[in-house]
Amino acid sequence: MTTKHAPTAADPLEALNERAQRASLRGAWQREEREKEPEIQPWLWRWEDISSCLLEAGRLVPIGDTMRMRTMTLVNPSRPSPYGTTRTITMTIQHLGPGEMTESHRHTRTSLYFMVQGSGSIHTIAEGEQQSMEPGDLLIQPSWTWHGTSNNGDDQAIWITVQDTGIINTFDAEFREQYPEGPVQPVTKPDGYHFRRLGILRPRTQEATEGQLPIKYRWADALEALEELAQRGESNPYDGVVIEYTGPATGGPTTPTIACKVQLLRAGEETRPHRHTSNTIYHVVQGQGVTKVGKRKGEEKEMPWRRRDCFFVPPWQWHLHRNTSSSEPAILFSVSDRPLLDVAGLYRQEPT
Repeated sequence: MTTKHAPTAADPLEALNERAQRASLRGAWQREEREKEPEIQPWLWRWEDISSCLLEAGRLVPIGDTMRMRTMTLVNPSRPSPYGTTRTITMTIQHLGPGEMTESHRHTRTSLYFMVQGSGSIHTIAEGEQQSMEPGDLLIQPSWTWHGTSNNGDDQAIWITVQDTGIINTFDAEFREQYPEGPVQPVTKPDGYHFRRLGILRPRTQEATEGQLPIKYRWADALEALEELAQRGESNPYDGVVIEYTGPATGGPTTPTIACKVQLLRAGEETRPHRHTSNTIYHVVQGQGVTKVGKRKGEEKEMPWRRRDCFFVPPWQWHLHRNTSSSEPAILFSVSDRPLLDVAGLYRQEPT
């Protein structure tokens, strides 16, 4: 039986390792066991749980100096807080009761708002534009643009907020400021102002060429486009009838870090399975169905969803969607971190 050599300080290699450690260096030959990071997993968040907790928080947790806004984060249980929903992007659900507001501010994180509940008197003031918020509307608040929201009506306002939190934290680029001239930025521009400045008919000004402007995509327009494609039979075998929210300044992704799309599954439709390297978070706008997700074919986990639920599909996991209604379409809104993967040449997908 041989005895394993126990290094001593007299051992030249051990001495080298100790000297390297004192200089904050580490050789590739120095093997050490590291705690394996938990594998991120698919997850489904029920709207009944989200809304009941958020509305109760509206009664118990006032908005003030210690809490500037009332939100609940969709936390992946395999990566508990502060990691959030995915490694790169985080989805929270935000609430404002009647008469409440979030003060105008800006930060380096990009924010996307997708309105879920409430209408009529709910507005976000974005770079001076008063943007009304109706269910299904998508509002883009790019990095370092002023924004704040007010609920001047009698309804409870609830919307989805998506931010590139993990990306910003990775680069240690988190900055934030409150609006310096009061709690609310004054309204100086009408609803739709910035979107028109980036449309196909643009005024010849310097501002019209800027890409980082807060814009709003109306749900009525998105729904009309979906229904028109569905009637013409134009669909994707992996996503059904699908449209992307493109950045009007570039024609590219919605923002430099977050891509948005909305898809329609016809009654009884089941998509083909595929996988890709992007993180994707879904919100069920309408309908009911099931999504099967798994690392290996035949071992997928079923996530049955219904209206307003949210669910997550991790990178490089096989998935497909099925509309379980025999008579009504299902519509899914989703966000992903694909833009950065595209820029880095890291995006790939594999269909069957």
